[in-house]
Amino acid sequence: MFNKLIVALMPLAPRFIVKMISKRYIAGEDAASAMVTCQKLKEQGFLTTVDILGESVTSNEQARAARDSYLELITEVANNNIAKNISLKPTAMGLGLSQDLANEYITAIVQKAHEAGVFIRIDMEDSPYTDQTLDMYDRLRTSYPQLGTVIQAYMHRSLDDVKKIAATTGNLRICKGIYKESPQIAYQDADEVRQNYLKLVREMLVKGAYVGIASHDPFLLDESLKIIDELKISPDQYEFQALLGVPIMKRLEALISLGHRVRIYVPFGSEWYAYSSRRLKENPDVAGYVLKNMFVQN
Repeated sequence: MFNKLIVALMPLAPRFIVKMISKRYIAGEDAASAMVTCQKLKEQGFLTTVDILGESVTSNEQARAARDSYLELITEVANNNIAKNISLKPTAMGLGLSQDLANEYITAIVQKAHEAGVFIRIDMEDSPYTDQTLDMYDRLRTSYPQLGTVIQAYMHRSLDDVKKIAATTGNLRICKGIYKESPQIAYQDADEVRQNYLKLVREMLVKGAYVGIASHDPFLLDESLKIIDELKISPDQYEFQALLGVPIMKRLEALISLGHRVRIYVPFGSEWYAYSSRRLKENPDVAGYVLKNMFVQN
């Protein structure tokens, strides 16, 4: 109830207040600001991935502009040699408008990234786009090995998806999942999501596929470390991942000190307000998390 109240009151908050709240989690409005953040994180021993905020475009012109922004970002990260790892959302490339359009634009981005030595991760969004996203990933990765995608642990189908991808040593980020999905296709219980998450991580590691263990949940971090230790997995087969600004920096720094790789997800762009509003509406629980952690020190 409290979290939903926060969401209901968000439109009444002055824009600068919302920006102040989101500043901890967003690296500014342009690529230059993101590069500064990435450089600071690099100096602390972190890897990074960069994402331009924006999704669910409503016109071909918006999709084309998003494509062009990513093409420019590839040049930026290649020239800076800081964060040669980029994440993108298919609906920002027009997947909600036309699969052919999204295929064309994402292929152009992946092609340029391949030439520049930049890794691209195709993010997973809500369930209407799951099959299209995985089909796109399967098609592209045969020609472009520096490519990955994302599997969400709360989806019933995810273990089957991971088994298919792990069998061909694909590259996956495993996350819990943030979009609201129905009980018919997604686990609603937190413990069920956690247990499925660990099954996915284990499957990737057993098959020798590269996995990004993306979580801020201490339980999942601890249990993933146990699996890594049990299977005697080399540190070059996995990495831990976290969002910029989450209040677990000491834990992440400790992982680095023990020889584990940790990558921080660094979003930036002018769409910060719309992005934040959509996320809070989709999952009111995030509102309480953000508000609470405004006052938590790293």
